[in-house]
Amino acid sequence: MKHLHLFDQIPKLSNSLELFKKHFFRVRFLAAFNILTVLILGWLSVYAKLNNQGDGVERLFSDPFNFWFPYEGILTGVSEILWCTPVAICAFTFGVLRQKNPRSRAAIFLFFSALLLGVFFLDDRFRMTLIISRLGISKKLIYLCYGSAVFLYGVKFWRYMKTTPYLPLVAAFLLFAISRFEDMLNLQSQGVHAMLEDGTKLLALLNLALYFWHVCHQEVGRHLQRSEDR
Repeated sequence: MKHLHLFDQIPKLSNSLELFKKHFFRVRFLAAFNILTVLILGWLSVYAKLNNQGDGVERLFSDPFNFWFPYEGILTGVSEILWCTPVAICAFTFGVLRQKNPRSRAAIFLFFSALLLGVFFLDDRFRMTLIISRLGISKKLIYLCYGSAVFLYGVKFWRYMKTTPYLPLVAAFLLFAISRFEDMLNLQSQGVHAMLEDGTKLLALLNLALYFWHVCHQEVGRHLQRSEDR
């Protein structure tokens, strides 16, 4: 009887799996990113097993925590959270706006804002500039490319920016410039170095997060108001 009861549950289990599969694959990029992540982790596991590199894989997931100085890196963590905030809300708001009018100035502005800030975040988080400079490419050239991208971004969207309280955005990019300029000076004082490079960056990120939070909140509100009027 117990075996019969188990077999009775199989159709229900099959239906549940089908329902899960239906919902999971409804969002295409969700399935794609999950499959890609599983493949990468599987490859890492096989590589570690074949080359006896288990400790190397473990290091990839280790916590940057110092028991004796629990406050160590706390402002770095805050900066990374602030980095993610404007990128996430710009990308989300662009996704909302593009449903009705993908070519609107606001939607295009937020798309390129998310793209530009996303590149800067990846550079800062994974030390891409440092890695590239070790390959023989000058930091000055890299910063010139970034500065040119910011300049073109400003020229392209200046008319839209003027309709927003843009001073925090301008201040943020000026603070970023100070932070990168200090990086090339190589000052001897650690305290001054930290304040001029990391302190100015933290302040810039705070201004970015507040600016895009306001702009995205405003644009979503307008979008909802138009939807109600229709």
